[in-house]
Amino acid sequence: MSGPAAGEEGGGSDKKDELVFNVGDTIHGYKIVKKIDEGGFGQVFKVTDKKQDVFAMKVEPSAQEGGSAIKLEVHVLQNLPTDSVFPRMVLGGRKRLFHYMVLELLGDNLRTLKARSTNPEVWSDGTWSRVGIQCLYALKVMHNYGFVHRDVKPNNFAIGINTATEIRNRRIMLFDFGLARRFVKQVPVAPAKRLPSTAITARTTATTTTTKTKMGGSSKPKKTENNGTKKQKESKEKVMGRLKLPSGAGQKIGTTVYEFRIARPHTDFRGTQQYASPNAHAQLELGRHDDIWSLMYMIAEMFVELPWAFNDSMSVEDFKKQYDLPRIFCDAEKNAGMRGQLEKIDSMLKSKNYYEHPDYECVQQFLKDVMTRARVGWEDPYDWETNSKSAEVVGVVKKAPSTVKITGNEWETPGEFFKTDMWARLKMPSYSMEMAEKKRLAASRADRGKQQLSHEQISANQDEELKMVKTPTGKSLKKMTSVGNLSSNEFAPSKRK
Repeated sequence: MSGPAAGEEGGGSDKKDELVFNVGDTIHGYKIVKKIDEGGFGQVFKVTDKKQDVFAMKVEPSAQEGGSAIKLEVHVLQNLPTDSVFPRMVLGGRKRLFHYMVLELLGDNLRTLKARSTNPEVWSDGTWSRVGIQCLYALKVMHNYGFVHRDVKPNNFAIGINTATEIRNRRIMLFDFGLARRFVKQVPVAPAKRLPSTAITARTTATTTTTKTKMGGSSKPKKTENNGTKKQKESKEKVMGRLKLPSGAGQKIGTTVYEFRIARPHTDFRGTQQYASPNAHAQLELGRHDDIWSLMYMIAEMFVELPWAFNDSMSVEDFKKQYDLPRIFCDAEKNAGMRGQLEKIDSMLKSKNYYEHPDYECVQQFLKDVMTRARVGWEDPYDWETNSKSAEVVGVVKKAPSTVKITGNEWETPGEFFKTDMWARLKMPSYSMEMAEKKRLAASRADRGKQQLSHEQISANQDEELKMVKTPTGKSLKKMTSVGNLSSNEFAPSKRK
């Protein structure tokens, strides 16, 4: 085992400018059990705490080009619902040489699940349709909280792991938010103009009553609001809050309003070539519809080979210009019955801009119709489950003790969920695809021959200061302060684009 770097807890040797962690090393009280993954982003480990509970830990070097992905992930997870389709975060922090975060350990990702299915080349209609609905649901929830993912691919969806209190191994979770970005921002609003003090007194003086204490002693005055006070509060809420978000979205209703972040005319490529939307290749600002576009490519690959997967006769971008969704899904007359719905989805994605609400409902209906034609229900086994395993899962659900949480999954009976636009009340800036393309080309010409802008010059991914909050696991995360006052275990706001 390599020794820890000077001044650091656990492993993390900086020999040859590389972080080296080994099984048995301890980071912030979490012992490394196994390496799960490694890449340009850093490393992911399976770890245990003192109670032998199992978690995942992400570690990245402090000197990360473009800013810390972990800082951004912490921010995103703190603003997403915890009891949903995202991994639960425990804590995040930093040492001298690295950043780290601890979160819920997930099961196999979709790529791995497909590889160990009965037919690893092709998923059945009953499987890919249900997987697609769950993935669409996860993206819609994320969009409802003001973020786009920007790297939708099979590796970033995984099934959960059952716990003593909850069944999660048939729920598909969305993770890895290192490229996520807010498409809305909070805007401070000046306090409502106060009435003259005499008027306030006249309208809001509360009546006073007295009540006996339980001890039978002296009585205490108790203030009760009259109708004037209630009306003033209701009026203030209407003035101060144009948009109310779901609980946990990070806003203070009544003191903050939201507006769209203005789309930049030119951005760097974000995503994975195989699944990136045409807008990503054109280096345009990515919106909610781009996540759905990537999802459609991902779903198609579950049962057909993407035309550009192993073909270098032209660029991936050019392939995507030639192959629309109906041609990809229905090539060689396969699944010809899908063509009408796919044409509608393809047209919708091409017509939407960064600010507009995608038609999630038509995508969900397409997948639901495939599921219906396949004659499968949500309780039926997926292709990666053997019949015995599926029966075991169903048996666990039926015989689950009262301590096990069994909740209805909203994607199974979504009601108006896929139809509702959470951001419909926001003012939509004027937007022209042609104008955006002209600005992109102009910016490209202006940048030619110059060095790329440093991340300090580029608008930050987050408009709000990153703040640590209490997590569902009962752990407390330290509150963020300004960069100059950060301790060794605290994060500064992320600077990733």
